[in-house]
Amino acid sequence: MTAGQPLTDIDRKPWLELIRMTAEHMSLQQQADVKLTGRSGVVVACSALKKYYRDILRGWKQVVPEADTSPEHLEPLHPDMLATYFVFIKGTREVLLERMEKRTGHYMKPAMLDSQLSTLESPEGEDNVIVVSAEDTTLEQLEKVREGMLEDW
Repeated sequence: MTAGQPLTDIDRKPWLELIRMTAEHMSLQQQADVKLTGRSGVVVACSALKKYYRDILRGWKQVVPEADTSPEHLEPLHPDMLATYFVFIKGTREVLLERMEKRTGHYMKPAMLDSQLSTLESPEGEDNVIVVSAEDTTLEQLEKVREGMLEDW
């Protein structure tokens, strides 16, 4: 991506599976810690532009022949082990581009925005998806996420 070329599904699949597996392990470690009170959990930040990607992060085994290149060392995913929520920060192309242009030293260049938007399969309407506006302040976004997650607890 640093070279301006987006990753393919084949590139992403093992990486997304590893993220899920790592989150599951971290959650199990938290649950085993007798000092921990409340719910365990892990926050992961990634674009997850396609439903296929989000389903992998949910722990659902996805097989797409051209992308079925999972390394043999990866353990099977366990969808019931860890509830998964997605926060969709919804914004217009103009708002997103303005923010990207203000970043310095980031691997994701503004010229890649259009390819990302054309790949995006909106998660709106999927289970456990909380939609916030890109134009809200960070505090407003956090409050909406907290409220959305508390509804399920």
